[in-house]
Amino acid sequence: MAKIVVLGAGVMGTALCVPASENGHTVLLVGTPLDQNIVATLRQPGGVHPKLDDPLSANVEAISFDALRSDHLGNADFIVAGVSSPGIEWVTDMLNRLMAAPCPVAFVTKGLDARGATVSTYAQALPPRIPMMSAFVAIGGPCIARELANRLPTASIYACRDISVAERFAKIMETDYYRLSVTTDDTGIEACAALKNFFAIGVSAMQTRYPDPRRANSQSKNPTAAAFTQATLEMARLCERLGGQSATAFGLAGLGDLHVTVGGGRNSRLGHGLGTGRTVLDVLSRELLGETVEGVDTARVLATMPLDEPLTKGDATGYFPLASAIMDAVLEHKPFALDFSSLVVR
Repeated sequence: MAKIVVLGAGVMGTALCVPASENGHTVLLVGTPLDQNIVATLRQPGGVHPKLDDPLSANVEAISFDALRSDHLGNADFIVAGVSSPGIEWVTDMLNRLMAAPCPVAFVTKGLDARGATVSTYAQALPPRIPMMSAFVAIGGPCIARELANRLPTASIYACRDISVAERFAKIMETDYYRLSVTTDDTGIEACAALKNFFAIGVSAMQTRYPDPRRANSQSKNPTAAAFTQATLEMARLCERLGGQSATAFGLAGLGDLHVTVGGGRNSRLGHGLGTGRTVLDVLSRELLGETVEGVDTARVLATMPLDEPLTKGDATGYFPLASAIMDAVLEHKPFALDFSSLVVR
């Protein structure tokens, strides 16, 4: 049996403990400095994560970050970074201080890395910063943590440039309800993981911009479908520019994850507000006050990438109407405005 160390006791890091432990593996769940109350709850008999429904199995041990030792990582088969993008620096510091032996590290973190004028994915940026990480594994695809923890059918994709590492980790984690694909396109998986949050803002805005009063939720379907398709196409173009494969955007990590994100969450809620004519500042200062909306962070990083390349005949690679509309709303504080009359979905 394998030993897995999960850094971050947030909802996704904790949910991944469920299939791993169910397969008989030993899991050490390490809370970040922000997870102290969660760890204290999980260490109580029958303690349940505040965002999940059931206790973890007996072969999952939860500890606080200050109890983590070098030998915990030294005998791990895989380490999982289960933090959001603001926690990447913490993970990097912990690994560099405590890793004494090479080990693959898998990331559920969604975000892009901007260093000056260079934009890269975590698959490109993190390996040079973590010398003892023997392989970078990207985890992508449509996965709501609570549903995975409740063993609802879930399909995800693991990526590593060394496909044998991705296959080995998938074999450890896969169950009859958690189905896993593998690929070598770690850059593409990481790009889509960040971009789907960004594009979910624009797609969700279309749900409320054209209300249908005859529907129970007042959300029209045709405008959303058109924007969803356009989002997938633009995601593929940006994925390729970032060094990934455009085809990745048309699979689980792209359109699959975009579908789940549009269905609910903070990016979707921001989009719904924009669709009614409100500004980003208004929504973020009210119902999303104090929340991390990762699509907004992604927009700020994308601002360093030119999206205004002219569209040449037969070439759609410079056509980003939806991305441009989202960028204007997020960065220029303008009302969300996608000119549907000029939209060419291609």
